[in-house]
Amino acid sequence: MGCDAWVRLAVPLAALALALVAAPCGGQDGDARPIAIDGFAFASTAAAQAAWSPGTGAGAVTVAAGRTPDGRPATAFHCQMAPADERAYWDRPGRLDLGRAGRVRLWVRVEGDATAIARATLYVRSGEGWYGASFGVPARGWRSILLERGAFVPEGRPGGWSDIDSVRMGFWKGAQQTGALQVWVGGVEALSSPVVVVRAPSGQDAAREAGQMTALLARAGIDAATVDDADLARGVLQGKRLAVLPYNPTVSDPAIGALEAFVRDGGRLLVCYLLPGRLAALTGVEPTGWRQQEREGQFARIVFGRAAVKGLPAGARQASWNVQGVRPAGRNARVVGWWQDDRGVRQPYPAVVLSDTAAFLSHVVLHDDPVNKERMLRALAGALDPTLWRDMTRRAIEQAGSITPGRARLPAVASEIARGPGGADPRVRREVQAARSEHARAGRLATAGDHPAAIEAAARARDRLTRAFLLGRRARPGEFRGVWCHSAYGPAGITWDTALARLKAAGFNAVVPNMLWGGVADYPSEVLPVRDRVARDGDQIAKCVAAGRKHGIEVHVWKVNWNLMGAPRAFIERLRAEERLQRDSGGREEEWICPSHPLNLALERDSMLEVTRRYDVDGIHFDYIRYPDETKCYCDGCRARFEEQTGAPVVNWPRDVLRGAPRQVAYLEFRRQNITRLVRAVSEGSRRIKPWVKISAAVWPNWPEVRDTLGQDWGAWVREGLLDFVCTMNYTDSNDEFATRVSVQRDEVAGRAPLYPGIGASVPGLPVAQVAEQIEVARRLGADGFILFDYDGVVASDHVPALGLAATRGATRRIARRA
Repeated sequence: MGCDAWVRLAVPLAALALALVAAPCGGQDGDARPIAIDGFAFASTAAAQAAWSPGTGAGAVTVAAGRTPDGRPATAFHCQMAPADERAYWDRPGRLDLGRAGRVRLWVRVEGDATAIARATLYVRSGEGWYGASFGVPARGWRSILLERGAFVPEGRPGGWSDIDSVRMGFWKGAQQTGALQVWVGGVEALSSPVVVVRAPSGQDAAREAGQMTALLARAGIDAATVDDADLARGVLQGKRLAVLPYNPTVSDPAIGALEAFVRDGGRLLVCYLLPGRLAALTGVEPTGWRQQEREGQFARIVFGRAAVKGLPAGARQASWNVQGVRPAGRNARVVGWWQDDRGVRQPYPAVVLSDTAAFLSHVVLHDDPVNKERMLRALAGALDPTLWRDMTRRAIEQAGSITPGRARLPAVASEIARGPGGADPRVRREVQAARSEHARAGRLATAGDHPAAIEAAARARDRLTRAFLLGRRARPGEFRGVWCHSAYGPAGITWDTALARLKAAGFNAVVPNMLWGGVADYPSEVLPVRDRVARDGDQIAKCVAAGRKHGIEVHVWKVNWNLMGAPRAFIERLRAEERLQRDSGGREEEWICPSHPLNLALERDSMLEVTRRYDVDGIHFDYIRYPDETKCYCDGCRARFEEQTGAPVVNWPRDVLRGAPRQVAYLEFRRQNITRLVRAVSEGSRRIKPWVKISAAVWPNWPEVRDTLGQDWGAWVREGLLDFVCTMNYTDSNDEFATRVSVQRDEVAGRAPLYPGIGASVPGLPVAQVAEQIEVARRLGADGFILFDYDGVVASDHVPALGLAATRGATRRIARRA
């Protein structure tokens, strides 16, 4: 899904430069004022066609026949998805400086069958690479799309948002196209925010923490957008009020200088965990050394002195495993939060320090207590800049009806629920009335200036409205209702027995726990190294299976294939010495085992069959049953085995098998067969041992693209009968994109095996009402059930019980285990 097929345009860039009208960023009221990008509004179709250069699958570009809901013109992109290989796309050159912007907003509408488009991607080109952000297209009518800057994934070596030289609009292939298809795009503009989250220069952990912090701030009602470290020196902080550093192992000297100037001018900082360079002095704290937990549970909770800062909760759960030791050292710094262990004993380590210029949290902000984390962040932001309270309060009241995307105003949503299919239910009526009452109370408290209380009332209004919505749902009998659980030890803080009892009470009937990886097991394996924790906490498969039998919950043991995360270092070094690890086309190593190596195939097969042989499980489940990405594997062993299988040497390795090369097609098939070989070996072997054990897989949603990019030919596995059911990882916050994915997957499966679409309840982090909506979409489109990711945190504590109110209540299926 890369952008490496850059189209060279004959028209000079200067002749088609995008007009950029830079409005002031920020503002006293905290509103995000737009930077209008005049790249999608034209006086004539001729002008639009002169500006946009079509790529593969791209038809004509015309002026759209209608305007956006706010009255602006739009451009119509005529898609020819049927003959397209993967997508249709268009390029428009032009210089843009978006260094100070944190988000992009646009209006989108589809004329024709929207299911022909799996997703859309807006790209901007800079330097020697691109930034691209994907989104689902609406099935009907206009939709406003808001793309966080942190959602734009870099490809190649982009040179920063201050020096953009082209825009690309792309649409990815979905269901088979029937009839004419246009996508109208208009009102494209970049937005600024009063608060920025600074993303570190590199590393998946830093990018993840930045994205999670931006999302958490948004849920807290704080208007924040992601920017990059390099942007600080380019003036992105101008007009901002708060800069958040969620996890920044390094901060460049130019960025530190910009932060120092920002603080001198009245800006404030919220810094988590790390204090590189001069950052410690700037925040008023002094590091005293990194502290690893002496035992699990030592850093279980942050406790606050509530009188110290307006709006702070009494405490917040935070299951940290290490902290940065600090002490107040200037700028009127004081400790406002301390670490507490799981026995209620306060630890001698500050958790939160507040100074005149900054708030410092001594670990990254985890997401195990989201409501209190939101309270904490609001209180700290308000203490650093009291003017933010007004913005947060206004947003909380305005968005009290935002129980799902596309809903916002509580009065309108309350009326919609009251008129809906469950509106006559007395419980629904009571909840709607309570929501309206709390909303009115929030308004009165805001008028009185009690901002924290007003926000709490607005949150209660949203909670009551959500409950009313959920009570109006209906269950479907006989379906598979499952959860993935990424922890082999169950949801944090509870036993497998409690966890499965709660699933049963909510009407769920299956759990898929992650019990083994490519190089480590959470049970006493005789094939894989065993995690140290097993000696203390016991055989997790045995415990989970026992709980499953007790509560009538199916247990399908999940393996992460090929990936060596968590494996003992000695084991990885042994595999490295045996040349069993993957490499990309440049020779760089990846700590995944190579699928073409016979010993690796045997290791994967035998570890999964060990589970079938030794445990009374209902199924075994593949995950990561693919290559890491399209750049692997090109190790020397792959070359030798490919040459042996094809009977012909590769003269220029790996150039002759890369994209566009003469032997690429054959090599793609070689990769697919390496993965399929394992699926076939496990499926056939397990059925010989225990025919009733079901074989399943978690697979990527973008079929059939994944056949080439990841070597994951899951459609073929279904056609060959290797899988008893398939779980597609349809993690999206767009219900329309979810529907398109399910439609394509349903048609590919074609009834050969049950289809259980995966719903990303925790990734990207859906509100529970939207989880219920996506369950209903899956049912409407003929799926045989569904599975949620991930049974932990808020999904375990809140989502599953809430769905059990009505959407999954009762009507569970019988477990048919043995022939």
